[in-house]
Amino acid sequence: MNSVRDSVEGKDFLNPPCLSVIIENLDVVQPETRDAYDALGKRSPNFMDGPKQLMSVCPYGVSPSFVLCMQASSTWKLTGNSDCETTEKERTTDALLKIGTSVAIPYSFNGGVFGSWIGTTEEKSCGPNYLGILTIGWYYILSARLVEIQGDGASMEYTTSKVAHYPQTDTIDVGEVDETIARWWYAILAPHEGRKAIVKRTSNKEFLAPWAVSRTCETCFTVNQKISSSIWVYTPLTSSEAFEALAKFALLHNLGSQFPIALMTAITLPTHQHYGSTVQLPSPRATGGKQPTIPMNNIPSMWSRLNEELPYYMTLSCSPEVVLSALCGSFWEPEVPCNFVSPWLHSPFNEILKGRHIEMDRDYEILALIGAIRRPNIGALWMGAVAGGLAPKIIQKTIKAQPPIDALAFPWTGCLQSFMDTAGSGPYTHGHPEYISRRDTASSTVGPLWKSLPKDCALRVTSHLKCARHEYQHHHWNWDLEEGPIIQDEGFSTTDLSTVIEHPSDVIDIRERRRVPKRELDQEAFEEATLYIFLWLSINGEGRHSETIYEDEWLRGIWEEDEGDWEGEQADDGDSKRLGQLEDRAKVWLSSIG
Repeated sequence: MNSVRDSVEGKDFLNPPCLSVIIENLDVVQPETRDAYDALGKRSPNFMDGPKQLMSVCPYGVSPSFVLCMQASSTWKLTGNSDCETTEKERTTDALLKIGTSVAIPYSFNGGVFGSWIGTTEEKSCGPNYLGILTIGWYYILSARLVEIQGDGASMEYTTSKVAHYPQTDTIDVGEVDETIARWWYAILAPHEGRKAIVKRTSNKEFLAPWAVSRTCETCFTVNQKISSSIWVYTPLTSSEAFEALAKFALLHNLGSQFPIALMTAITLPTHQHYGSTVQLPSPRATGGKQPTIPMNNIPSMWSRLNEELPYYMTLSCSPEVVLSALCGSFWEPEVPCNFVSPWLHSPFNEILKGRHIEMDRDYEILALIGAIRRPNIGALWMGAVAGGLAPKIIQKTIKAQPPIDALAFPWTGCLQSFMDTAGSGPYTHGHPEYISRRDTASSTVGPLWKSLPKDCALRVTSHLKCARHEYQHHHWNWDLEEGPIIQDEGFSTTDLSTVIEHPSDVIDIRERRRVPKRELDQEAFEEATLYIFLWLSINGEGRHSETIYEDEWLRGIWEEDEGDWEGEQADDGDSKRLGQLEDRAKVWLSSIG
């Protein structure tokens, strides 16, 4: 199998998909078609191929299975007019990319979110909703591309599992295709595992591409094709051939914006496995989707660019922490102080997510649109993630005052997620030369209101009081290879990304406007947010301070219990049940490398 090489030096700037949203009177939401193809990220690195990458097998996330990871790193450089001698001018941080899984990830067509595709402002005709079908097609394309990048030792093969002809089946019309394309459709629509993309073989284990899936639902499909032949031996499609087959299917059914959004759903698959979320794709329907009024006859150039620049999306997809960090960070707002955390964060969750099961899917759709409005750079990622069933995990992680934060999320997507991503301005002392703002002493996710005396700050803070303001900015990504030099990758273009566009539209009525009553400030929510700030300070190098506020009665629990116990109380039941499994996996892994 030929290796597919994508030049790191070649700067073919891409504007991947992003859904900005149009709003009128706050109850009509629909994206522009052109916004569906705007930039997803700024500088996500281009997935690098051979020589062989430095790989290792290790526990990763909450999955009970071992995964195959590639070692890489990010380089950050000090910026600003500073002659500071106490700080390194350049830092390199190690990173792991998940490029293989020992088990296929289960999924089903039982999802109800975006079961009726809203479309864009130009998509006014009614047609099928095949968002789920397109997603599994992208699973294959991503897997095949990784197999091609890995080269020798990696392979793609069809299994014996395939769709069967039953009276009670959903017929998928794939148009006039030959047996080779039809066999591909049979493979990706099959129950369980219809194909297998092997990235690496060891003496006792096979590692599959991180987009390897196994269908668990009992939905039955049959493929309706208009050309037949007598071919009995089939070679699996390459990534380019599969892309062309999927794109022609999208053209046949005039699926429009469903095509790029399905890619965004597909790249969140490793995030589901990493955080223990359930993948539930929208059930295929012959109706219920908005489509372009004028059908397209040829594959749009924007779609082709998605395929050409797929390695960038692969890098993002193989970094689950970055994906979830970017999504959870969408709720962060630099102008919201911690004593307003309740009306800012709790109100949307309490008012929109009422917990009524029959309406929950619709509520998740609204949540996706809110995320797309707040962070248009990753609007398509928001839509795709929620369409695949990731909304409950996003809510679970965000509703805590300390959501997951990954430093790479901002430089890769251009979306601010915490005070760590903002350098601030002016002197470090705040209002008075004797005080320094807590926002500068600790880059936490909620803006602290108080100030501290320099004598109460950590040495790493006070050593910079007389420096001109400076910060570390992401400079480039490093691919660590087993053979050969380290390859530097600067990633996407740093040109400005699109913003939310406002335009009158009356096409989609999401729901009746809901009057939200004015609420008093929630002291409990305020204390919860503040406690997380103190906890963050205590476990990130500063420890317990001498200031009198640290002696307050309601902070005593932080100092009396260790960090693990305190965090354990905040964890959900699912995370708690997995702790034992994670410890066992860690012991096995440590013994294997010892």
